[in-house]
Amino acid sequence: MAYPARPPQRVIRVAAVLVLCLLAVAAAGCRDRRGDDAPPDTTPPAATTGATSSPSTATPSFPPATASATTSVPATPIPTATAPPPAARLTPGTTGGTIQHDDLAREYILFVPPIAARQDALPLVVGLHGGLGGPAQFAANSELTRLALSEGFVAVYPAGFERTWNGGACCGQAAAHDIDDVGFLAALIEQLTASPTVDPGRVYVTGHSNGGIMAFRLACERADLVAAIVPVAGSLEVDTCAPSSPVAVLAIHGDADLSHPFEGGEGPRSIAGVAFRPMPDSLALWAAGARCTAGPSTSASGAVTTWEWSGCPGGAVTRMLVIAGADHPWPGSSPSPNDRAGEPSQVLDASAAAWEFFRGIAKPR
Repeated sequence: MAYPARPPQRVIRVAAVLVLCLLAVAAAGCRDRRGDDAPPDTTPPAATTGATSSPSTATPSFPPATASATTSVPATPIPTATAPPPAARLTPGTTGGTIQHDDLAREYILFVPPIAARQDALPLVVGLHGGLGGPAQFAANSELTRLALSEGFVAVYPAGFERTWNGGACCGQAAAHDIDDVGFLAALIEQLTASPTVDPGRVYVTGHSNGGIMAFRLACERADLVAAIVPVAGSLEVDTCAPSSPVAVLAIHGDADLSHPFEGGEGPRSIAGVAFRPMPDSLALWAAGARCTAGPSTSASGAVTTWEWSGCPGGAVTRMLVIAGADHPWPGSSPSPNDRAGEPSQVLDASAAAWEFFRGIAKPR
């Protein structure tokens, strides 16, 4: 076996002298450099609202280095590993925010109730507007902010790409450009749940029409982030749905919807250009992916018929409310003279029904 040649003795002596010199320099100079006794980084975290998800590019600021009196070697800052600062509490009030995702600046409106100033771990409700709608429009139409104020939950209203959501087969520019709306909503939820103000186990999603379609897709693909969804006047428009953990579902739909027919197809007043999946088929596809074992059973109370699937893992409820005579608008909302989608049914308040459904559900953490 060949071994490396032994170095000459003179080389060994020179190396030993260099090592001793370096040790002396380190002992003299390290005491003045940034080390375990340095003050912690006090740079405040970025505010939750108005901040982007992009990492900061600012250069870290260190205390000025001081050279040792016994050496002319320049002192170089030695960074130390420190724990990241805790996430900031959300400030009560209504604010606008932007989050950078997939090279797009995505906007949202956030409402934090006053109770957040003195209480942590509030529920979060994500409200998704319909096609060609927007955050402010949906907040006003659904009146979820009023409920958030009285019931004590955080409400966030994200904006779709070109006022549409990529829910799969629908809708508009978001679907045509294959926008990663699942990724955007997941990033927004993760940003908000990083704050002690929001309970990660009580994240709920509701949406109208295209927003309801998006709620279904989010639950199919990121069930880990969502405890329950309430799609209103929206179907399941992805072909594969296998939620990774239990998610409770309450779908609400009118049987006289002329924009998104209950029985499927393209409605006479639809502007999406999509043949929608029938609502019974949507819920059956969800129930199969969620591994529910029985159903549906039906029961009627006045103008509302309840469809129920059972035997779902984790006891996750899978339910649909069908409102007789209801058209496409958000049930319980105020009529609008400019609304071409028909008159909203007053048989049921969809916002109140959604919150009543959400409030009893939490995801184990």
